[in-house]
Amino acid sequence: MNIATIIQQYYPAFTAKYKKLALPGHLKALHAMASCRTKDCGELYVHCPGCGHAEWRPLSCGHRSCPQCQNHEVNQWIDRQKAKLLPVLYFMVTFTLPCELRSLAWNHQKTVYSILFSCAASTLKDFGLNPKNLGAQIGMTMVLHTNSRKLDYHPHIHAVVPGGGVDKKRRQ
Repeated sequence: MNIATIIQQYYPAFTAKYKKLALPGHLKALHAMASCRTKDCGELYVHCPGCGHAEWRPLSCGHRSCPQCQNHEVNQWIDRQKAKLLPVLYFMVTFTLPCELRSLAWNHQKTVYSILFSCAASTLKDFGLNPKNLGAQIGMTMVLHTNSRKLDYHPHIHAVVPGGGVDKKRRQ
């Protein structure tokens, strides 16, 4: 079973239940994947000059979420990212804004999100510099999420932190 079959089978039920919540990009992705490698995406005429065999072949949709046509590119991207990883463990840390501050955050998003990022980064850096923990300068990658899985307003930051750091005094 491929993704197009699953989409075609469940699309009517999905749209009946979630059409008001689904973003236009989600619906566009589902449409692209459902029509991938069909005549809806166009066709290419292929002709072999040696034997004379010719046929029409359907094109892929080219959507970045489509597992049928983007799998190769996705795997190449993942391999490039893995090559950049340090040979240490990685940890995910989440910083959540208390529910009492959500209305303030909603009304002053730019300011509150900036403060949230600063506090999260400062906390992690202080933790890494502490000799009891690591005693080194650490790096991190942080991403802001503004909604929960239920799509409720729930600002929080996910940080990916390597289990190693730089100690300039030791040159390590």
